[in-house]
Amino acid sequence: MAALAKREFAELALDGSNFLTWALDVEIYLQSTELLDTIEETSTSTAAQKAKALIFLRHHLNHDLKNEYLTEKDPYVLWKSLNARFDQQTSLVQPQAQHDWLNLRFQDFKSVTEYNSALHKIVSQLKLCKQIITDEDLIEKTLSTFHPNDLVLQKQYRNTKYNTHPELITDLLVAEKHSQLLMHNHNARPTGAAPVPEAHTVAQQSDNRRGRGRGRGRGRGRGPKRGGRGGASGSNSRPQNKQTQRNGPNKSQQNSGQSQPCYKCGCKGHWSRTCRTPKHLVEAYQKMLQQEGGQKKKDSGQSSLPEANALILGNDDLLGDELADYGDQE
Repeated sequence: MAALAKREFAELALDGSNFLTWALDVEIYLQSTELLDTIEETSTSTAAQKAKALIFLRHHLNHDLKNEYLTEKDPYVLWKSLNARFDQQTSLVQPQAQHDWLNLRFQDFKSVTEYNSALHKIVSQLKLCKQIITDEDLIEKTLSTFHPNDLVLQKQYRNTKYNTHPELITDLLVAEKHSQLLMHNHNARPTGAAPVPEAHTVAQQSDNRRGRGRGRGRGRGRGPKRGGRGGASGSNSRPQNKQTQRNGPNKSQQNSGQSQPCYKCGCKGHWSRTCRTPKHLVEAYQKMLQQEGGQKKKDSGQSSLPEANALILGNDDLLGDELADYGDQE
C-alpha cells in the first residue's frame, strides 16, 4: 500500500489549476522511462508499455478525476482528453504573467536575490504559455527598472554589454555585498573615532590590575596573619575609616578650631559646641565683651581688650572648683 500511495510529484487538481506544471512533469517522467511514445498519436509502443503509462497517469490524478475517466484504457486518449479539458489554463495564466512582467521593477526589491527569484518565476509561467523570453529581454528589463539615484551605475552596467542575464545578476550580487560591507564598516563607529579595543586586551588589563592591587600579598590572606590583622578585619576597617572621614572633621578643621578662641568662654583648645565652662563664667565673659565693646565706641580703641585666657587664669581656683562640681553632676 505504501508503494501505491507514493507519487513522483503532486497529483492533478480537480479544477486543473496546476495542469501546466503537472503536464510538464508527466512528459519529463515518461521520457526518462522511455514511455513518452505512449501518449503520442503515432505510437508504436507495446500493450505492456501502454498499460504501464496508463497506470502512472491514473496514479497522479485527483480521486474524482480518476472516477470521471474510469473507462479510458488508452494513455493517449486519456492524455488528449485532459489537454482538451484543461488547456484553457494557458489563457488564464498568460494574462496574469504578462501583467506581472510589465509591472516588475528592480527598484521595488530590497535585494538582488528577491528580484531574481520573482523574475524567474514570471518567466517560467510565460514559457509554459509558449511565450519566449530571451536574455536580451531580461537584461533590458533589469537595467531599465533601476532607481533614478543609480543612474550612473546603470550607465556603467550598460557599457559592460553583457551577453547573458546571469552575468549581470552575478555582478549585481557582488556589488550588493560590497555595499553591505561598506555600510557595516561605516556604522561600526563614528568617523574619526578610535577603534574599540579587543575583548582579550581589556581582560588582560583587568587581570594585571587585580594582580597589582588585589594579590595575596601582606595582609591579604584568607585568614588572620600572625602579628598582624586578618583580611576580614582589614577589609572592615576601610568602611569605618571612610565613614569617619565623612562624618568627622578633617585635620585642618581641627587645627583651625583649636587655634581660635571659643566664642562662649574665650578659651582656646576646644570647640564652642563642646564647651564645658560653667554658666556664670560664660555670662561674665559675655558681659565683659559687651562692656569692652561699649568702651571701644567711647574711647575710639585706646584701651585694649584683655585676653580671655587672662580672665580664666586669674580665677584658677574658682574655675577648678566649678569644673569639679560640673564633672560630679555629669
